[in-house]
Amino acid sequence: MEAWRLRTKLYGRTATYISSMVLNYTNICVVECDFCPFWRARGDGDAYALAVGDAVKRVLAVDAEHGLSQVLIQGGINPEIGIEYFEELFRAIKAKAPHIAIHALSPLEVDYLSRRERMTWREVLERLREAGMDSMPGGGGEILVDRVRKEISPKKIGAEVWLRIMEEAHGLGIPTSATMMYGHVEGPEDWAEHIRKIAELQRKTHGFLAFIAWNYEPEGNRLGAKVRYPRTSATLLRIVAAARLAFTGESFIPHIQSSWLTNGPESAELAMYFGADDFGGTLYEEKVLEGQRRRSPIATRKDVEELIRRAGFQPVERDNWYRPARPGRG
Repeated sequence: MEAWRLRTKLYGRTATYISSMVLNYTNICVVECDFCPFWRARGDGDAYALAVGDAVKRVLAVDAEHGLSQVLIQGGINPEIGIEYFEELFRAIKAKAPHIAIHALSPLEVDYLSRRERMTWREVLERLREAGMDSMPGGGGEILVDRVRKEISPKKIGAEVWLRIMEEAHGLGIPTSATMMYGHVEGPEDWAEHIRKIAELQRKTHGFLAFIAWNYEPEGNRLGAKVRYPRTSATLLRIVAAARLAFTGESFIPHIQSSWLTNGPESAELAMYFGADDFGGTLYEEKVLEGQRRRSPIATRKDVEELIRRAGFQPVERDNWYRPARPGRG
C-alpha cells in the first residue's frame, strides 16, 4: 500500500508519542456545539472555571508525578475569561516549569478573544506568543465545510475564518496542528474538501506540524439523537491513508497522528500501518472525552510504549516540535 510505503520511507518502524496533559480550564461555553458532551451553561451545578493559581497547581502536580513535555490548554468559550487570564496562566507555567511546552487554545478561542478585546487576530496571537504559547492545536476544525458546520455547531466560526487564523499563526512562526472530526452528518466528499483546504494552506505557509483525524462519539451529546452509532475503524484507516497520500510534495505535513483516545488503542495501532507515525500523547487529566478515556487502558507513558511495541513499532518519546525528547519518569 502506497501510504505504508511513504510512512516507512519517512520513519521506518519508529512511532513517536509525547508525555502530555490536558488542562481543561473551564467547561462553561456559549458556543454549545451539538456534538460536545463537555460544555455547561453558566449556573449549571457542575459548571466550573479554574483560577489561574489552581490551574498552575494542577500542571505542576502532574509534572511532578509523570514528567511532562507538553500541556494542551483548551476549554469552553467562557465570556468571563479574557486574554489577561491566558497571559497570566502561560507566564506562570513558564516561570515554574520552563521545560513544559504550551500547546494552547484554537482558532475559535483566538477569534473570541479578538472580538472580546477588540483586537486583531494577529494582536491576540502576538500577545499569547509573548506570554509563552509555543504552538496551537487544531481545535474547532471539525469539517471545514460550512454546510456541515452549521448543522453540528451553528454558533462556531466558519471554515474560512478557521483557515485565516491558522494562516495568521503560521505567519507569526507559531506552528499548529490540523484536525478533522468525521462520522456525523458529513460524507466522503466533505472529507475530501476538508483535506484539500488544509493542503492548500500548507502549500502556502508550511505551518502545520501534524494532521489528526478523530471519530465523532454519539454518547452524551445532543447530536447523538440524530447520529446514533460511531463509524468503524475502517473509516479511520481510510482517512489516515488518504491524508498520508494527500499531504505530500509542496503540501507536505510531516506527521499523521493516530488518536488512541477517540479511536481506541487497537485502531490507533492499526493506523500505523496505514500511514500514521505518531501515537499522540499520554493526555493526563483529559476531561472533554472522559468517557472514552475510562474505556482505554492507558495511564502512563509505559502503557503507550507497550501498545506501540505490541503493534510492531519502536516507541520514541518526542517533544512539542516532534523532536526526540529526554527520557521521562514513567
